Formats: sequence, structure tokens, C-alpha cells
Amino acid sequence: MVLWYILLAGLCLIGAADDTPEVLYPMEVYAPRISGISGVKLTNSDESFVLVFSGNTDVSSYSSNMMIKYDDAIQFSSTSDYPSDRSYYGMAYSTESFYDYELENAIVFGGIGPHGVIGDFWKYYSDFDFWEQLDTSLPESSYDFAYTSYYDSTQNLTHIFVAGGINNLNEYVNNIYEFVIEDDNIHQFNDYTECTENGLAGAQLIYSSDILYLFSGYSYSEDVSYFEDLCSLDVSDTGNSWTKISTNSKLDNYIHGGSCLYNDNIFYFFGSNYGVDGIIYNDKIYKLDLSDIAKGWKDVGFTCPEDIDCARDSFGYACNDNEVTIIGGKTVSGTTNSFFTIDLASLDFIDSIDAIIESTFPKPRAFASLTQSSTKLLLFGGLNKGEIFDDIWEFDYDSNTGSGIWTPFSASGSSPEARYGHAAATQGVFTVFIGGTADGDRILSDIWLLNLITNTWTEIIPSETSPYKIPALTRTCAMLDLPKLYFIGGQGYSGSNFDLWEYDLSTNNLTRLYKTKPTDIGTHGHACQLIKEGNSSLIYTLYGMTNKMNDLYCKIRMVDITEIDKITVKVTREKPEYMTCRGNFGFSYDGQSMVIAGGEIFPNFVMNDIVWVNFTGEYGELFTDPLFEPLSSGSAVLAFADDVLAFADYVFIFSGFHDGSFSIDSDLSSSLYLAGFTGNLYCGYGFIRDDGYCEPCGEGTYKPTYDGVCLEDLQAAMHISQCVPCPSGTFFNEESKKCESCPEGTLCPVGSSVALNSKAMKLEQQSQPKNFNQPSIELSILVLGSIFGFSILVFIIIFCSSLLFKVIFSVYDVYRGEHIIPRGEKSYEEDKTKISFVGGFFTGLAIIIINFNFALFIINYVHKNQNELRSFVPMISLVQDQDYSNNHLMLEIYMYSYRDDCSNIIELESSFFNTTYAYFDEVDVGDNITACNHVIDIDYFNTLFTTGSSIKIGLKEYTSDISVTLSGKSGNPGADSSYTQIVTPTDGFVFKGNDPTVFSFSLMPAYYSNKGLFGHLSEYVGFRVSSFVAPAMGSLSSRENIYLETGFNIEVMFIMSESGMTTYRFHSIDPISLVILMLSSVPGLIGLCASFLRSYERIYYLVKRVQVGFEGASFAEQYNKLKNQVNNNNLDPENQDFTERERRDRDKEIS
Repeated sequence: MVLWYILLAGLCLIGAADDTPEVLYPMEVYAPRISGISGVKLTNSDESFVLVFSGNTDVSSYSSNMMIKYDDAIQFSSTSDYPSDRSYYGMAYSTESFYDYELENAIVFGGIGPHGVIGDFWKYYSDFDFWEQLDTSLPESSYDFAYTSYYDSTQNLTHIFVAGGINNLNEYVNNIYEFVIEDDNIHQFNDYTECTENGLAGAQLIYSSDILYLFSGYSYSEDVSYFEDLCSLDVSDTGNSWTKISTNSKLDNYIHGGSCLYNDNIFYFFGSNYGVDGIIYNDKIYKLDLSDIAKGWKDVGFTCPEDIDCARDSFGYACNDNEVTIIGGKTVSGTTNSFFTIDLASLDFIDSIDAIIESTFPKPRAFASLTQSSTKLLLFGGLNKGEIFDDIWEFDYDSNTGSGIWTPFSASGSSPEARYGHAAATQGVFTVFIGGTADGDRILSDIWLLNLITNTWTEIIPSETSPYKIPALTRTCAMLDLPKLYFIGGQGYSGSNFDLWEYDLSTNNLTRLYKTKPTDIGTHGHACQLIKEGNSSLIYTLYGMTNKMNDLYCKIRMVDITEIDKITVKVTREKPEYMTCRGNFGFSYDGQSMVIAGGEIFPNFVMNDIVWVNFTGEYGELFTDPLFEPLSSGSAVLAFADDVLAFADYVFIFSGFHDGSFSIDSDLSSSLYLAGFTGNLYCGYGFIRDDGYCEPCGEGTYKPTYDGVCLEDLQAAMHISQCVPCPSGTFFNEESKKCESCPEGTLCPVGSSVALNSKAMKLEQQSQPKNFNQPSIELSILVLGSIFGFSILVFIIIFCSSLLFKVIFSVYDVYRGEHIIPRGEKSYEEDKTKISFVGGFFTGLAIIIINFNFALFIINYVHKNQNELRSFVPMISLVQDQDYSNNHLMLEIYMYSYRDDCSNIIELESSFFNTTYAYFDEVDVGDNITACNHVIDIDYFNTLFTTGSSIKIGLKEYTSDISVTLSGKSGNPGADSSYTQIVTPTDGFVFKGNDPTVFSFSLMPAYYSNKGLFGHLSEYVGFRVSSFVAPAMGSLSSRENIYLETGFNIEVMFIMSESGMTTYRFHSIDPISLVILMLSSVPGLIGLCASFLRSYERIYYLVKRVQVGFEGASFAEQYNKLKNQVNNNNLDPENQDFTERERRDRDKEIS
């Protein structure tokens, strides 16, 4: 009686329903690959469909419940009470009248399942998606039997005949039974083995005008035996016997095929047999004319289309007048899920369902996530009858063909555990997943990042300095604005909330921007969208549910996060205008409106509509064709359109509950819907309007905004992160649109668009004042000596050739009193008129020597007079005596590989120095390519800095090199001190991230004192710059992850040396002293020349043998005088005692 009340209520709804509107059919449908199945074709509300129940997906797995195949879609029964899984069962058509309505049903019976052979009977009410177990059953539970049925409309009785099969003892059933479903009667006929001799399995049974025809099949004892004959039985009387019919042509040895009766002909199609080469599948169709049975079976010459594998067995089939629909089965390529229909009258191939996916396809699921990256969709996680998924699927859509391909997505690294109800957000190549529910109803507190370029998972863990840890949340809503991630609301262990969180992926800091107030209503399962308008940043939330009972929240809220410390929440809409408020809906933002698909009102009903809600400006709602998949005539079906995605001109909807999330065992849609729409002013990220349609940005371009244009530099993409810069050693060729190898001798850092001259790279170097060294005077001496020798030569020539010169110099002879004169002549002092050319010559020579001596004094004074004294002193004593506060330093940051507009002002931070951004300079590095050079002035030190003083510099993009030069006055007048440090990361990485790259410079205070010629003192101060330690590299990013960061930082440390340098420069002699020294050297030079003069004259007179000097004063005279004295002494008697030896010694001494 309960069943009839349900049927009556359903019929009342049918009677009250309006005409069925046009619906949106699926773009693609998932049908499991199954075999060992049966089917029937029904008509409901003027729409025909095929029912297939269960079947093998592999040798030990089964597809569950009823699959309903329409012309353009497939859906599954959503009931939770249904027959056990099975294969090789029977399925028959049945109908019954109820008031003025005809209910079409299907009967499922027998088969083999995971728990053995089955003999039960079930009736499926297709109008109400309802199962009823019948009181009848097979006398012998069996499977792989032959069966046929007919409906007697005069008596409203369904007759099902079952013959043969295999029972639970693995024996062949020899009996044949008739089941009258409505009367619960079972009739047994004579054993069919009186015709076949052996029991059969895999056979066919056809009913025509009270006659049963049994054919095909096999039995097995020691070998396979095929039944080739034809047996018939008149079922008008249970006592009738079987008759073997002789035919001229027998059916080939095929089993597990299918058969239909049309126009008094039996058609047998496909099947297989076993041979020495294994299973041989048949693609032929045979016909038996019942009006001329003797002719036997005839091959009708059916030709299967090239793109369809017709050869199969163990398939399901549904006969309907002249058409037979083939479903699934086993082929040489394995189990298939193909559907197609054949016209038995013309033997033409009618159609196949294009939407059914032959290739791999994700299992139906709810509470999964579907995100977009360019023209690809990404499906992750979800729930199906207690099975929680952790798989990833990628759907690549081709707008030209209107089709796509599902591909299992493989990612490396540790991956997130299976979950459903998680939040997901995508920007470019990065997709972030937040929280969700895992097995055991655990609410997760984790964040995962998927990089679609490297295909890697990364778990995002807050840093130790982060003020918060990740909360446990499910059904929250996420938004990604790289490198910031926002998520709002959700359900935790304590219920729903309206907390707003911000996660900075560049710093790994999690901040709660807004905490739920007592006046706020927490929601989960809501829609959300971050919208930036001018300088404003607004987050909108739409609808949702408030508690575990899924009570609805029907308002739209706006959260203004423009000023983080002044966040406001405002309700902008109290309720929808026409749309029914709902929960568990699918949603996606298309750049102008929020698309709402399906949804449910717990526990009453579910929706299948699609609504565009304009919520940012003037509020509006736009309804389009509802989704397909009715559960009853006029009823909505798609309760939870869990996975919805809008981009370009399309909305994609995948899977979801048929009957809502009211039961965890509810069945799910297996369809992927593609809804086109028009009227949107803007195309989504990565798409641009072309001739009224949204088309993907062309190769080499991308579009980062809803209403912008396609920009250069990237390949068809929606965000800059979808372009991975060319690796080091290559450059992007604009013509080929590919990364090509860098020519030899050139430089190609990461992201190069052209090859650079290798001279663009700076080298580590320094510039310091040179140490003081007295200049060499070798060259001056050489020149002076040459002039001196030349002057002497010229003087000699002139003196010897000019009498005038001789007389002049001789008259003014300064050596008149120094001359040696012959004996007996007067001296020059005595005879004033007497002159000596020799004296004149040496006077001239003395003048030349004196002048060149003065020149030598001057040269030495110029080159050797200055000297320096340098020493190191304690730094503190030096800075106490001198003022360094007004010093000036210049910091230069050079990058030939910086990837941003160099004119962008950099960020500076220093608590110690007064810094001013001086200028940027684009340095030409060849081929019209410029390197980026930023110059920073450092002035007016507040106090003398100590160790740890630094300047922090922030830049917006990334670079593969950093060169930092610090320069300033060295203290030495006119000389600067500078030092250049460079750092480059390993290939494939660039500088990007929060941690700064640290350059450390040592500064030594320098003091310089210069004492002038006349005691004037000049003082200077400065610094000697040098490297303290090698640069420490900060955050590095791989090429694929550069857009997760906002930029990179440089920190320049200034380390004060413990010592200072003092330099004192002074003159060794003053000019007056120099003059005195020069004059004091004159007498000596004159005396030197006098000695030359006397030596010359003495030698001259000696050679001439002229006696000079006083008489008796010469050497010979003195010698002779002494020798005579000795001789006289030898004659003296007193000296006779001298020995001969003594005498020789005395003579020697005298001589």
C-alpha cells in the first residue's frame, strides 16, 4: 500500500506539471565500461530511454544500480535501496495501468554477483525512480541463462521465460520456466535437453506467437561444445515437447550475442566463440526468416562503421520494433561503454551518443572542486557514497571542436589526503586547496599549492613568526590574488563562522583580517568573489547555509578590505529577486555576474536551474535553460551542482547529487554540462572578444583582466604565471615563439628576450686611493745628466774654437791663486796681467757644474721633498676627534637581468641614514638593450653608526644577478674609495622572495692631514670601503614559482671597522733652507774644480818635465837628499855593527 501512495503522489505532481521546458543536455556523459549486462527500452513522457542495470566493470567489480540512457544523456538511479550488484542477469519490459496512466517498468532477475549466484526478482518503476522486490524467484538461482518476455495487454500480464544457465553448484540448469509477474505464478515446461541433449549457457530465447525458439549457447564437460541447431516449443500447453528444427544453414558457433524479433524474422548479432587463438569476437548480423525456417540462418552483410568496434560479446541490448540499441560489452580492446543503435529494417547504423566518453573519465562525485587554468579545467577530490577521492583530473577543452578530453593528472611530491567540501582557487598556473572533510568526518586544517607547470604539490605551512595557524575548515570559500590568498567563512567543529583570513604566500604569514562578531551570521557553502575597483578591494559573499541543518542564508554581503585596519561588512542585498534561495549550489564568477547552478532546500527539493546574478552594480538575475536529468516529469534533478566553472562564453557543470545531499548514499550525476551564454560585456581571464565570441588569447599573449586586452610576452594564458621564463642559457625568440640556445660568447640570464653582450656582467672589483710612494727621479737624472754632458761638450767646443771665450773665462779665472807655475816664474797673483787658459777653462766648467748642481737640488726638492706617515689608530679615538656626520656615500645597484620597468621607484628603508633616491639609469649593454642601474644617496648620518646599521631596498620583480657598489670620499683629497660585490644564483633560480640578499661592507674612518710649504694645515675625513664578508643570498625562486612572490629585497649592511686610518703628508725642507743648501754647496764645487785644475797642471808639467814649485821641494830632490844622508851614515865607524840585513831594511824604509 505504501508503494501505491508514493505512485499516487507522483502522478498528482505529473498532472499538475506544466509543459516541459527546453533543457540543457550534457556535453559529455560518463558511462562505466561494463559487460555481462541486459537492457530494456522504455518511453516516458514521450521520451524514450534505455535502462541497464549493473554489470561487470572488471572481473571482481560491478557498476551499481540502474543506468538510464537517453538520446543525449545518461543518468543513474538515485535510490539507496536497490538490487545487489550482478552480471549475466535477465531484464524484461513490464507495464501497468494506474488510473489513466501507463507506468513503464523493468524487471531484473537472476545473475551472479560478488556474493554468488542470485535468483531474486525486482521491479523498477522508471516514472518514480523506485525499486520493489517481488515475491517470486528462480526455482534454481542461476546466471547466463536464455530468456525472453512479452506483455499481454489484454490481460495486463507480463510473461518471462527463462531457460538454462548455470546454478550455484556450477551445473547447467536443464529446465525452462515461465513467470507471470502480476499473478506470481511459475510454470515449468518440459526439459529442453530433450532437444539440445546438453544443458546450455549463453544461449538465446525468442518468443513469437506462442512459440519459443532456442538457439546458440554452449556447454562444457571436457571441452567447449557449441549448440548450432534450433529448437522450438509451443508454450500454449506446458505438456508440449521440444522440437528440433532442421535448417539448410546453421548459425555459426557464437555465444553471448544478442537477438531480436522483427517482422517475423529473428536477428542474431555479434557474440564470440573460443578457438585455439583465444576469444574471437564477431561483428556480423544473422537473420532467420520464421516463415521459411528451412533456409536457415543468413549473413545479412551488415557493415560496422570504422570508428565503432561492433565485434563484442556480453553486451546489453534493447529491442524496440525495428531498432536495437547496443550497450557496452567486451571487445578485443577490453570492456567498452559505447552505445549505438541499428535499424533492423535497413541494417543501417543509426547513431551513437557523442556525449558518452569512451576514454577515461572521472567518477561522479559531489563536493569536489573544479577550477580553470586557461582552456583547461582541473577537478580534485569529492565524495561518492562514502568513497572520498584524492585524484586529480584535467579536462582540456577545444572551443573549435566543442569537445574535450579528460586526463588523469599526475603530480609529484607529497599530496593532500582524500577530501571533499574543500575550497579551491586558481590564478595562472597556481591552484590552492584549503581544508575540507576527510574520512571519519575529520575537518582538515591544511593548505596545498599545486603548480601546473612543474606538476608538483607543496604543502603551505605558516612560518614560526606567523600570528596564526591554519584553522580547521570545510565548505569555506577561497580567492587568490597572488601572492595573497583569502578565504572567508566555512564550517569548523564549533559551527559556521564569517572569519576572513589572509595568507601571504611570499612570507608564509597567516592573518585573520576579520573575526566573526556576535551580530554576524556564519555561513558555509556560500559563493564569494574578490573584486578590485580603482583603489578599492572588496570581497562579496552570496547566500550559503548557516548550520549543520543547512538552514539557508539568503543575503549578499560586501566586505571592504581596502584598509586592513578598518575592515567593514555591509549587507548589499537582503534576498534574491526571483531566484529561489538555496544552498549547496555550484557557482562561478564570469567577470560580470555570479553563475548559480542547481542547489537544494533541505529537506524538501532540489533545483536544476542556471541563474546569472549581477551583484556589484544594479542588481539583476538572468535565467537560462535548466539542466537535463529529470527524476520525474517536470521535476528538477540536479540537487548539488557541486563543480561549476564559468569562463569565456561557457559555463561548465560537472556531476553532483540527483536527490540532494540529504543522504550520503544518494546517487550522482555522471554528466559534464557546457552552457553557452551571450550578453556578457567582457571575456574572462585569458580570453578576448573576437567577432562577438570569446576566443583564447593568441600564442605569445595573455590577458590578466576581465575587460582588458591581450598583452604581449606570454602564450595563450590568463595570468602572467602561465609563462615560465626561458631558462638560463636560452632566450625567447619572438619569431619562433620558443626558447632558443644562447649564441656562444653571449649572456642569457633567466627570462631573456635577446642574447646580451657578455660585457654586461660586472666583475667584483674595488677602487682605493693609491699608497704614497715618492716618485722616481731616474728619468729626471737621466735627462739632467744628458743635458749636463751635452753642455760640457758644447762648452769645450766653443772654448777651444773661440779666443774670445778663452779670454773672457781666463780673465775671470776664479783659480788665479790655485795655479801651479813653473819654477822661477811669477804667480798669477803677483802678475795681475797674466792669464791662464786652463784657469779659464776650469772656471767655465765650475760654472756649469754649479748650475747643474742647483738643477739637481731643485729636482730632488720637487720629487723627494714630500713624505707621508700612515698609521692605524683605534676607531673610537679617531671619530671622537673628527666629525663624520656630514659625510656622503653613494650606493649603486646594477642588474642586467632585472625583469621590470627600471623606472619604477624602489622602496627604501633605513633607521640610521638619511637616504634619498637619486636616480635610475638604464645602462646600454648593446643591441639596444639596457641594464637597470639604481643610485641611492646616503647623507647626513644621524650619529656615527655602529655595527648593524643597514639600508633595506625592495624591488618589485625578479633578477638573475645583483651587483652592489658602495663608494664615497676616501679622505685623501680628490680620491674616492669604492667596492663592488656581485652575486648570481645557480641556474634555474632567480632572486625573488621575502628574505633579503645581504651585502656587507666594511667602513674604516680615514683622516688625512696635509701640511703646506709654509706650514698651512689642510684636513680631510672619509671612509675606506671594503668587503666585510661575501654576500649572503636571500630568497630564491625557481622559474616556475616566481609569481608566488611580490618581489625581492636587498639589504646592505655597514660594518664599522675597529680601526681608523690616519695619514699625515708633509714637506722635508722649506724653500729658504733649500736656497741655503744650494748656496752652501757652491764652495765645495769650486774647490772640486780647483783640485781638477791642479791635477791637470801637475800632470801637464810632469809630462813636459818642467820643474815647478820651490827649489828642492820636488819629490826627486827630496829623495836624493835623503839617500845621500843614508850613504854618509854608512861610512861612519859607529855604524859598522849594522848587519847587511839591517842595512837593507833601513834603505827600504828611507826609500
